[in-house]
Amino acid sequence: MDFISLKALHHYLRLLENPAELKRKMPASANQRNLKDSLGEISKLAGLEASAFKNPELIGTLIGDARFVRIWGEPSLTDRVSRVFDGTRLLLSLLIDPSRYDQPSSGQLGATAGGAPSSLQPKTPAPSWIAAKAEIVANEQDTPLESLKPILAGNLELTCRLFRALFEHMLSSAAPPSGQQGTSLLVHDLAGTKENGRTFLPTALFLLGSAIAEKAVVPFMMELGLFGVPMLEHLLQNRDYCEAHYSFRRLERAISGSAAEEELLIRNRMNRLLAQNGAQASTLFTLNSSELEKAQADAHLAAADLLEALALTPYALCLRNAIHANPANCVLSVKAIALHFISWAERTKTKDQANQEIADHLLAFARQFSTHERPEPADPVPTPLAS
Repeated sequence: MDFISLKALHHYLRLLENPAELKRKMPASANQRNLKDSLGEISKLAGLEASAFKNPELIGTLIGDARFVRIWGEPSLTDRVSRVFDGTRLLLSLLIDPSRYDQPSSGQLGATAGGAPSSLQPKTPAPSWIAAKAEIVANEQDTPLESLKPILAGNLELTCRLFRALFEHMLSSAAPPSGQQGTSLLVHDLAGTKENGRTFLPTALFLLGSAIAEKAVVPFMMELGLFGVPMLEHLLQNRDYCEAHYSFRRLERAISGSAAEEELLIRNRMNRLLAQNGAQASTLFTLNSSELEKAQADAHLAAADLLEALALTPYALCLRNAIHANPANCVLSVKAIALHFISWAERTKTKDQANQEIADHLLAFARQFSTHERPEPADPVPTPLAS
């Protein structure tokens, strides 16, 4: 894969901030595709084998394991998840290749296709902010990027992460369907506002930029004003956390197990979340209750799901800093979010109130753990005097 600069990537992704251009490039209408066909199209766009996404466990990495069930080994989705899934497929196809709907697709990925995931890693990690900034400046004049295929080609993990991040954004931003509402209308609604593009742009740049220049991407985003409190406010505010997370956990099971079984389930889920963000397995999670009701178990699992989804965005830096300081910080955050889910489930708060208080907690958490000091240059080593 030829070198791709962060500047070229950012210039390409600014398509997300241009609603008129997005809608112009989008098909006027699109019939909703079934899961199998949607997965097949995604695999072709990413230069993967058609069977790459057939594994139900891998589908869980695309939409979260609480949002589908397996019947006779085949994944089955609700109408709402199917609608948002296909909308994500449509928008991601356009984002990967803006000419996707302008001309018939040849199915060829070009000379850069087939790259291995390992080729996407930075060759020489920058040792500090200064070196990272130097890397940005040195590579500002690279060839413009015409599609995301050179970055995603053959990279299953990165493709899944980008799809999941876009899916979570759409699921928490899209209103529940009222009557017949097609995939194309959903995508036009979301892509048709600059606010949605402004919110998702930092996430796309963070995920893809980390793949091509991991040490340089955050300083680059800081230079552009794409990381900071204003960006976090756009990311976290005006989202429907209850419908996007708690509702799916609440409907996953009708009957819960014993308090001990439920606590073990939650502890395993917490350990997975901590491990995904660089922590060792922990047994910090405990509930001060001999009776763990289903609503409590659902709420804690949904809170862990929410943080997992946010770990795909620049919020991941805050999570990593918090876990590095003390893994208990992440556990406390899950418990705080779970309380708001429970309040909504018990109808002591409206959904709007619960969503706003969750957003306020997440923003306070981010402000507390987003601090990252710029490294100072090392003092020069004194030159010995000649004798």
